[in-house]
Amino acid sequence: MFYNKRMHRLEKQHISFLSCILKFSLVMMVLFLSACQQSPPRLNIQNDYTEKDLFYDEWFSAIEPLPVTDEIFELTPEQERDFMKAYNSFSYRALSGSERIYKYLESKLQNFNFQADTLMASESLSQSTGNCLSLAIVTRALAKLVNVGTNFELARTEPIYQLENNIQLESDHIRTVVYVKEVRNTRQYVNPNYKIRIDYFPAFGSRTLRRVHKDEFFAMFYTNRAAEAIIHDQTDQAYWHIKTAIKLQPNNLRAINMLGVLYRRLGNEQVAEKVFKYGLSIDPYQLELLNNYQKLLVKSNRMDEANIIADLLKNHNEKDPFNWIDLANAELNEMNYSNAIKYFKRATELADNLHQPYAGMAQAHFLLGRPNQALKAMDMAMVKTKHIKTKSFYQAKYDYYKSNSNIN
Repeated sequence: MFYNKRMHRLEKQHISFLSCILKFSLVMMVLFLSACQQSPPRLNIQNDYTEKDLFYDEWFSAIEPLPVTDEIFELTPEQERDFMKAYNSFSYRALSGSERIYKYLESKLQNFNFQADTLMASESLSQSTGNCLSLAIVTRALAKLVNVGTNFELARTEPIYQLENNIQLESDHIRTVVYVKEVRNTRQYVNPNYKIRIDYFPAFGSRTLRRVHKDEFFAMFYTNRAAEAIIHDQTDQAYWHIKTAIKLQPNNLRAINMLGVLYRRLGNEQVAEKVFKYGLSIDPYQLELLNNYQKLLVKSNRMDEANIIADLLKNHNEKDPFNWIDLANAELNEMNYSNAIKYFKRATELADNLHQPYAGMAQAHFLLGRPNQALKAMDMAMVKTKHIKTKSFYQAKYDYYKSNSNIN
């Protein structure tokens, strides 16, 4: 974790790479919203559905009531006392409110176990575990106790090519901006100690994509937990979390896409199509929705319609190579290896300096029984990466591919 005071860094605590916003593929699953770019030819979606048409509560069993948003940020009395004791202590006296929160978090993260679970504030502090969304929730919970405000930003770093238990870990994560409320909107010089950007997942080259509005931030808690429920085949939990996210933020394409995928997993193609079309009526250029809808059409043998969307995907002028990498990894996880290679190549066309698409192509080629192409692609991945640990990982993969083929 580090904080940024007009690009001035304090001490940085390096952690292993871990996504704080879950993204994985399980039967067409891609969860993260792609950036808006100049639009390709528009898909004309005829949609007469409303939000209420998306939900079929009778298909799912009741579960324990989900935490409401206020409960997500509640701390135990003991946790509140511990924070306020530190906040008002002599050693914190010379610090601004923003710096006090940062220093307190820093002390709590010394033995913190960064992992993919999305936890409420009290859970994360008591268990000393969670992802960076959990830590952003903790930060807001602490700030609510004192005269400090919070904003949230979506940030992105280069993704590491990694798959764990069918979870694709990737690079989008949350930063928190903490500020003394009196100075939030001033145009005059502001002491940089009053406004601090906290990055729980610092990495070279990290960049801010955009600000995250409050409703979207709240919805992220439920979409993440829905993703975790799907991983563990907890369909009912997933549905009710997705529904809550959409109620909080009706145009949340991540949640809408997840709902369509969930219905597909249940075998209801007709309702899944309704959900995908609803999402595409909001944004007809959203890559993941287009990709999932195209697959549904192919499976339904509606090839004329599927080919139209395939052409849109082929000519889609998405400029962010990482969005193509995300889509390619989704295809790879679903064993659609040819499609994965196609999307990895799109990423290299946009940014040939990246190593991740070459590593992805290597795996896809190997699984297609093309060891020569796999070794060539992995060799390129090793050339492109500047990180010693990543290069060593790729070398091990290269050796594995070579030892498990008939190449001398």
